[in-house]
Amino acid sequence: MSDITPVTPKPCHKCGAPAEVVKAGSRRFWVQCSRYAGQGTCSAIGSQADNRKEAIANWNKIR
Repeated sequence: MSDITPVTPKPCHKCGAPAEVVKAGSRRFWVQCSRYAGQGTCSAIGSQADNRKEAIANWNKIR
């Protein structure tokens, strides 16, 4: 069985800007819009997960 989960997050589903993976601590990951923290103009943020791959999968499901 092959795993077809993308290793990069899709662009933001609200504004189309690139998304970024955020790591906080040893087992807290999430994906957010690159405009979320930098410019504060988009509020898109994904669910927290225990690993990077899971966080990206959560983000990509939002679409």
